[in-house]
Amino acid sequence: MEFSSGWSTGPLFDDRALAVDVSGFVPTAADARQVAEILFGAGWRVRKQSWTEYEAEHSYARLSVLPLDPVVFTGEIAVTGITGLIRTFHRAGHRCTAELHDPDSGELLAEYPPPP
Repeated sequence: MEFSSGWSTGPLFDDRALAVDVSGFVPTAADARQVAEILFGAGWRVRKQSWTEYEAEHSYARLSVLPLDPVVFTGEIAVTGITGLIRTFHRAGHRCTAELHDPDSGELLAEYPPPP
């Protein structure tokens, strides 16, 4: 799929939801474009943020997808949305890790998968 700087169709992020900062990795993805395609295939709105970075949005999250090794995502997510995000990658055959942080203090609130 070829993405432009304009948004594809899909749900808008509900910024009225109780949101926290999220960051994570998709170590099994080939590149940021593949992560953008996975999110788009799951009904997310996606657009190019730069030549190599993407922005993705769903009703429960707004993410930047960065072309690092492994692929990184960062942004904000509704507290209740983390399960949906992780399931999106698992359904596509990929695993991901994520950390939720308090947007004001930066305090680590949760890790997925949880530490042993």
